[in-house]
Amino acid sequence: MRKPICVVLIFALLFAGCAGREANPIPAYMPGDENRSCPGLKAEMAQIQADMQRLLPKTNKFATNTLWAVGGCVVIVPFFFMDLKDAEKIEYDALRTRYNRLLIIASEKNCDLVGVSTQPIPSLEEQKVIAEKVKKEMSKIPNKNKEGKKLINCKVDILPNNEVKVTPIYEGDSNEPNSAQQPK
Repeated sequence: MRKPICVVLIFALLFAGCAGREANPIPAYMPGDENRSCPGLKAEMAQIQADMQRLLPKTNKFATNTLWAVGGCVVIVPFFFMDLKDAEKIEYDALRTRYNRLLIIASEKNCDLVGVSTQPIPSLEEQKVIAEKVKKEMSKIPNKNKEGKKLINCKVDILPNNEVKVTPIYEGDSNEPNSAQQPK
């Protein structure tokens, strides 16, 4: 009875190294960054933003790994499908660091960065804290204002030190989206 269990454990340990893919992070600094033109900086920053949006949903593997682990308790095969290496988180953080570095260079050159975010991108942990603060602030906002107008949206501003300011937008407000005044 012990021999089959030992064989299974040996195979599990051998395949544990295959529990996910290796991360391939980009360096935060590349030679010649300071000599790049503003359009070149802007183009790379836009590409990094797109790559980060692609990677972001893949960074949280907790639920998937939990399901594989539960299945692995019944049959050992699901253990081989767990991703324990967090390659996407490492790559996302490297992209974030690179983006923030390029943002500093672009701001020193006074580049026009229309179309890309001009705010440094916070880490995943900081984003979770900010999301919790936004959720807490939004829970305080009533669905209707004093005049009985319905809440249609909220404007969220992230202030220094990751503080948040949530401004409710009610029907008919002057800052309501699509309520632009038509010229007469």
